Amino acid sequence: MPIDQISVRALVHEARSAQAAIHYHFGDMERLYAAASATALTQAEGWMAGRLAVLAPLAQVTVTPALQAAVITATIADWAALQRPLAMAARHAPGPEWERSHREFWTRLAALIGLGDHADAVACYAHGEGARHLLVWNPVIDRALLEETTTALVAWLGARRLGDEGVRTAHRAVARAEYREPVKPGAGERAGLAEAAADLLAAQGHAGVTFRAVAARAGVTLGKVVHLVGTKSQLLALALHRLYEREALGGDPEQFQAQRFAPEEMLTIMLDAVLAGSQPVLAAYDEIERAIYNGADHAPLRGVVRSMEDPSGTWALTQLLGGEVPPASLVAAFSAILRGIGHRAAHAADPPEAQRAAAEAALRSFLPRT
Repeated sequence: MPIDQISVRALVHEARSAQAAIHYHFGDMERLYAAASATALTQAEGWMAGRLAVLAPLAQVTVTPALQAAVITATIADWAALQRPLAMAARHAPGPEWERSHREFWTRLAALIGLGDHADAVACYAHGEGARHLLVWNPVIDRALLEETTTALVAWLGARRLGDEGVRTAHRAVARAEYREPVKPGAGERAGLAEAAADLLAAQGHAGVTFRAVAARAGVTLGKVVHLVGTKSQLLALALHRLYEREALGGDPEQFQAQRFAPEEMLTIMLDAVLAGSQPVLAAYDEIERAIYNGADHAPLRGVVRSMEDPSGTWALTQLLGGEVPPASLVAAFSAILRGIGHRAAHAADPPEAQRAAAEAALRSFLPRT
């Protein structure tokens, strides 16, 4: 779970220790978290080294696109499933060292399988799609969805071939059919509270969704929020589901289609927005995922978030491709790369010019060949 949701009482109970032991051994909770993150990173780097050793023989053979996709898919899936505690640590306590290790690992892996020229795209994709694959809904079709998305990316990077989207279409249909919103926003003041709570969740994360903050943003009394919503858990559920409905499924396709940009111009627009952290939808996806990884209360969201529609991503990628409309699988891969770029910009220690160069390298693969 996120660090800001871990209580001292729960921590010492899990460790079967005393609260005083934290101060004796670490000084304070912040230093304890730093030590825990460093330990997890050491373990993660050991796993990465082991994976590279297993894959080392591939440097001696010609790796086909099918094998490239299989290696990337299996590595993401194994990290998310077999090393889930470490993967969750990377998501909930990111920092420059985590980002450096992740980038170095995927750069070396990309070179091993013949995708060294696209190392930045592969590394950013692995971050974004790896975060999605932590959402366990239906393991069988979740894995099929990961395979299709990775195959679409590899097909595009290697041969500029548009991939299939049949798995994503099926996954989306089944997930939407099973989706049940547990807390209906309703109408009137309750709907306004849902909007306010979603705004706060996207902008400030879980810590920002309080009764008092929602009341202030919605322009109502604190007592009104308590009366209409009930508990803090219900308030967070209201925020999460409204954020999903508004951001993940939002967007006006006709409005997007009315705007046209040349590929190079679109590239600049995307780089400026993502590197500046001014993409609220990307932040919203992160907040939704972080809340529903393990929380049973929000399990109905996992399937629909895994295969959500992305009208804004479709529009942006269409502009980059020079007007060619991409399949949903390639849009998902592109979206994952954007999230990886945003994560790197937020947590890496690289100077701005280096971050921009790496981000441009990751996205330039989608521009038309000249």
